[in-house]
Amino acid sequence: MLGGDVNLYPILLLVNYWEIRPSRIGARLDELLKRGITQFATFVPWQAAESDISNLLSRVLQAAADREMSVYLILSPEVGVHYPNSGFPKDLIAKPENRAQHSQSGPVTSYSPPNSFHLPSLFSPDFNKRYYSFLSRMDGILSDLGRTQPQWISRVTAVLTGSVWKYYRSPVASAQHPFGGPAGDYSAHAAVAYRQRVDQFYSQREFMDPTPSSANRWKTRSLEEVNRRWFYQQSEAVFRNRSLHAMRKKSNQVKMTEMELFTPESDSSVIYSHFLQWMAGGHIDFNKLSNLLDEAVSRSSFSNSSPAPLWTHWTCMGGFRMLAEAEKQFLILKSLLLGGGQGGGVLIDEAEWFSFSAAFRGRVESIARSLVEKRLQLKPRAYYWVPHLWSDYGTLWDEIRERMGPTVRMISSLELILTGESANLLIVDPSTIMTRETIQKLVAWTKSGRVVVLPRTKLYTELARQELEQTVAQTRRLEIDIGLTYQLYGLGEGKLIVYDTLDAVSLKGEPLSAWQVFLNAILSIAEIESYCQLSDPRLKVIPLEVEGDRLATFILNGSSRPVTADMVYSREVQVGDLGQALVNDSQSSPELDSAAPGHRFTLDVPPFGVLPLVVEGFNLAASRERHLAAGLAAETRESADQAATSELPGGLWS
Repeated sequence: MLGGDVNLYPILLLVNYWEIRPSRIGARLDELLKRGITQFATFVPWQAAESDISNLLSRVLQAAADREMSVYLILSPEVGVHYPNSGFPKDLIAKPENRAQHSQSGPVTSYSPPNSFHLPSLFSPDFNKRYYSFLSRMDGILSDLGRTQPQWISRVTAVLTGSVWKYYRSPVASAQHPFGGPAGDYSAHAAVAYRQRVDQFYSQREFMDPTPSSANRWKTRSLEEVNRRWFYQQSEAVFRNRSLHAMRKKSNQVKMTEMELFTPESDSSVIYSHFLQWMAGGHIDFNKLSNLLDEAVSRSSFSNSSPAPLWTHWTCMGGFRMLAEAEKQFLILKSLLLGGGQGGGVLIDEAEWFSFSAAFRGRVESIARSLVEKRLQLKPRAYYWVPHLWSDYGTLWDEIRERMGPTVRMISSLELILTGESANLLIVDPSTIMTRETIQKLVAWTKSGRVVVLPRTKLYTELARQELEQTVAQTRRLEIDIGLTYQLYGLGEGKLIVYDTLDAVSLKGEPLSAWQVFLNAILSIAEIESYCQLSDPRLKVIPLEVEGDRLATFILNGSSRPVTADMVYSREVQVGDLGQALVNDSQSSPELDSAAPGHRFTLDVPPFGVLPLVVEGFNLAASRERHLAAGLAAETRESADQAATSELPGGLWS
């Protein structure tokens, strides 16, 4: 059964309530109940809510309450909504001054069905005034229902998302690489807000040390891209915070949740590809969508005081509709494993969902139940900290994501690692501004048994530089040159790595081989080993931890041909069928029909196939404890074996 009593089940069906005749609402929900659906999601299009004279939304909530169905109301404006202009008021986006602009000075355009339209600038005063009035209206409606008809909203959850910030990218630059090119709104309203925010930000005392004129160096043209990145991230955080407070004025009795919603078919990186292939009479670019999904799920959002898990929205009106059946099923399973393993999931139109076979739906529901029960979890092993989540980054990020796959997460807020379950490794991007408070947090995190990798750049405040110098002054360091120079320090039970890129705010200018060797060294110091190696690059692995300290490895073949390949482990392991293992766990049976223990196994994966395996022998819990207990001496010996080193007194900029 989809839904049940658990909120945010990893598969949510989308019902477009405004497309249902009022007289048919009850019958439509009855059809869903007969198919075992006890909860559904629906967008509340901004334009539809403003013109809802017949109170259609209230009728839907009443009908759902009568049938004891849970409803998730997605209130934030999003692309991919089956409504003209995705629900944005037509008169609002018709004004050029209210439109977002990408870096090439053209309007940011969405080509999502049923029509193309220009995305609004979230910095526009007209947009903000009207948007928060819309939220106030929704807050009032839910509050009134809570007072007069409390049973109607007892199973209602209001959902807020990050809206369209992630789509502010040029299709020209994004076509070359997922999330490629500079991201952000370059409209006139955004420019005014940017200048005001920069002046305000750098008026803080820390940036005026040692003299007030010191703040001027942070506002130079050479740091324009650096400043824009944190500015866009901060603006998105303000937008999320204001949206939450607008919905909390009256309707406190309504449950609220926040998520990151992403519609791959509406992303700027697939616009040209889909258009050209459609004109040529071919299929929609499946590989583009699959690669875009990989890049999107690797970015972890943080909203207000908690993570905002990613939900992938597959529509029945865009490029997804034109894919072959096997391709659709592959993308749904992939997005479920990647998103659901992190607390997110898949949002899909009800008609599209029921177009799949009962066998496929049963397979998806089985995985979804294991995810929602936390029997399968996709845990991070490393973080990559950046100033802006939706911008493009350089070679080191590309390399670590290629190496670690979905077990590395890009983050833009340290709160994700300070308040949640943490990985063992954090790499800081060179375009990140470092303050004294940031250094203190990173040092404390390092001393608890982690590895932190810092760039040696000019983006340190004077107080941050002094704080770091004082921290390492009483320690000894290893100076290591492997084509790229870095220093290794022992702090408490952890390690601090500072690498030299003094004049760079991007990693794109360095030779690829230098960063590959450097990454090898980082992973070795952090004791992060690959779970397994596949002999065919067409196959990818999604590793999820299973109850009982085992590893579930989903082997994905995203090609149109069957693939036979070897799966190689660095230690002797035992491999079995994951489905049987989960059934045995639920029946408290230890028996598992597995292959003989070994290091190498041969796999046959069908086209667009997803092969679920369970692996025993990694001893993941012991590995995590070993990370926390490891001292500097053992790592010093490992590092000395990798490169010629010299022992020097502490000091970073000396």
